Amino acid sequence: MTDSGADESLMVRALALARRAKRRGEPPFGALVVDPDGHVVSEATDEVEGGGDFTLHAELGAVRLACRARGRDLSGHCLYTTVEPCPMCFTAAWLARIGRIVFGCSMAAMKKATNGAQRELLLEAERLNALSGEPVILEAGVLGARCLALFGGGRDDEAGDGE
Repeated sequence: MTDSGADESLMVRALALARRAKRRGEPPFGALVVDPDGHVVSEATDEVEGGGDFTLHAELGAVRLACRARGRDLSGHCLYTTVEPCPMCFTAAWLARIGRIVFGCSMAAMKKATNGAQRELLLEAERLNALSGEPVILEAGVLGARCLALFGGGRDDEAGDGE
């Protein structure tokens, strides 16, 4: 699925997840895995605070749940995430053979918006992709300003988000 309208619609869903996480006191990250027919297979938010585990990232949760539902090979599936995946999350998606990753704001922009309070290893997905030997399709900046706003980096316009 490469339709920009569909990408925005699915990112709106990821944004709603991120807002829910933020209301629960978690970092505002939302992610979902979508199958080749455009159906949402899984969705997740960060759970690092409640779970007391720094590996409980939204992207990892969404990939884990999708693998449980569909098996370890997620070829043709797409990962939607509000922030560029960190190296750990990118690697999980890559290992699961997710073919496309769509994200909102960059890790660098998010880190700047939080004055470094949100720790991330700034190794960009584009660089990881180039090193992978089997690159995935990366789509950056889908509703990026709205995703960044969750971290204090601008106006978070919830209009039309279904909340």
